[in-house]
Amino acid sequence: MKVVVPFKPINPKSRLSSVLSEGERKKFAELMLLDVVNVLRNLDLEIKVISTSKIDLDLHIDFLEDNRTLDECVNSELNDVPKAIIMSDLALLNPETVNRFLSCKEDVVIAPGRKGGTNMLLVRKKGFRVSYHYCSFLKHMKIAESAGFSYRVFDSFYSSVDIDEENDLLELLIHGEGKLSKAYLEELGFFIKFEKIPTLGRLRTKN
Repeated sequence: MKVVVPFKPINPKSRLSSVLSEGERKKFAELMLLDVVNVLRNLDLEIKVISTSKIDLDLHIDFLEDNRTLDECVNSELNDVPKAIIMSDLALLNPETVNRFLSCKEDVVIAPGRKGGTNMLLVRKKGFRVSYHYCSFLKHMKIAESAGFSYRVFDSFYSSVDIDEENDLLELLIHGEGKLSKAYLEELGFFIKFEKIPTLGRLRTKN
């Protein structure tokens, strides 16, 4: 199976700017990408990373620099199917989840994010075209229906958590055992504050 991982290295994760500096966000985004690639590499998949600019990472896999929009990049890739699109900020992803996702037999398989996005997409037939952003999960179901494709909504906590906002960091600290991105957060001084409900704390301010 061929898997494409889109990555945006320039000013990444701007919604985390209140808790992470620009340099910290850049490194954090790169480590999440490595976490995702490591999961996929262990499954012996054919992996391609598509980035809007060059990155300072030696991934040892196929890399394409493409400054087009996300939709344009992915739709170009979907001219060759079957293919899976897996986002680079799914730091909690594990091999079991990916295996279960790729084993689905429907024409289109959609793994939604918690905020209405599409975190993973599997397309087995030509003719499907993506439309990311603005609740893309619902749009992708309608696109599959309009094309007459069978589709499945893939249900998994580990694929639903895309790390975009401050509260998402807490999920990574709780569930991200063994992840490079979690270790980096801890290195920066982040920790779980155990109160009535767990909250995010940091020992020192961003630099």
